[in-house]
Amino acid sequence: MNKIKSPFLWAFLLFVLPIFIHAVSIKGVWITRWDIYSESHIYEIIDSLSKANVTDAFVQIYGSGTAYYDSKIAPKKYADFDPLSVFVSYAHEKNIRVHAWVNLLYMWDRQEMTDDEMHIVNRYPESVLVDDKNISMLDYSIERLKTRNIEGIYVSPSSEIVYDYLIFIIQEILNKYSVDGIHLDYSRFPGREFVYDRNLKTDYMRKYVIGYEELNDLNTEKLFGKSGLNALKTCWQRLPKEQLNQLIKNIYTDIKAINPNVQLSSAVIADVESAEMNYYQNWWEWIANGYIDFVVVMAYSPSLNVLKKQIEKINTKTSLENVVIGLGTYNQTVFDVKANYEVLARYPVMGFCLFSNQSIYEKRGSYTYIGNTIFK
Repeated sequence: MNKIKSPFLWAFLLFVLPIFIHAVSIKGVWITRWDIYSESHIYEIIDSLSKANVTDAFVQIYGSGTAYYDSKIAPKKYADFDPLSVFVSYAHEKNIRVHAWVNLLYMWDRQEMTDDEMHIVNRYPESVLVDDKNISMLDYSIERLKTRNIEGIYVSPSSEIVYDYLIFIIQEILNKYSVDGIHLDYSRFPGREFVYDRNLKTDYMRKYVIGYEELNDLNTEKLFGKSGLNALKTCWQRLPKEQLNQLIKNIYTDIKAINPNVQLSSAVIADVESAEMNYYQNWWEWIANGYIDFVVVMAYSPSLNVLKKQIEKINTKTSLENVVIGLGTYNQTVFDVKANYEVLARYPVMGFCLFSNQSIYEKRGSYTYIGNTIFK
């Protein structure tokens, strides 16, 4: 069956078929780590999800370099309580799939650094990203980073140490818990100004037998010519994306080797131009190359026009069958979410995911309303 990729054709179909709602396979909700603080509260959340006909729970169990499960690798949030074990057990009783949500590269978000020796930035400070002057993000204040719209401290996707550490985390989860998926977040660079770590530079030198610093040397242009130098600079600009792609591919391969039934997904930037230009997150290539099972695009804007434009641009990059649309519930009412959903559900997407549980749970009746309307 031929897939429709033209955004203009989809816009036409949306106009002439106003009552068609595409059947979806994922009706999801993101549950942040701040929501899984007690056994009783987890039970209440899952009961609410069940009432809302939720099929998939994306539960954050590794954030800021801290584990919200029984880890021997990362520092644990709770010494005598295992939120993931409780969540998986009860959610499966309610026929809800559980995706273990892991912050991949974003490791710290507070001004005062942790002194826990098990934390990745303390164990491997050399893995933290640096700027073009070789200044580590550890030497930036969190406030200074946030003025650049950067959440906090990131580690390098090019680092073999980081890769091994993340794989150990994922293996630990898969070997201890019967989760249905691994869900990555912050699977990207923090911005264009932090792509100069030595791991990336070393890989560049291995591939092209020239150092990054030499790209601005006059002798390099004399040696390779202007066109040759431009080609080398293009290769450097392409390398962060390639390194990130390789990391996702390796994680996918390792997960499937452990359990081929576990799905790998990632929350991704909805604006494909921004994803590529600002964060090197060419996630549509992950889909095309079979590096991931599906993505959840963070389409949080309350504006239906913005959302439609984002989806139509996505459809120029990839078909929508492996795309779940993530809608914001924290910045609009559930009635507004329903109105947007009714339009967006006419696209042939894989499903929808709501961000987040906290904003829904705190509004009495919201989950019941979602079950009777959006996820009916």
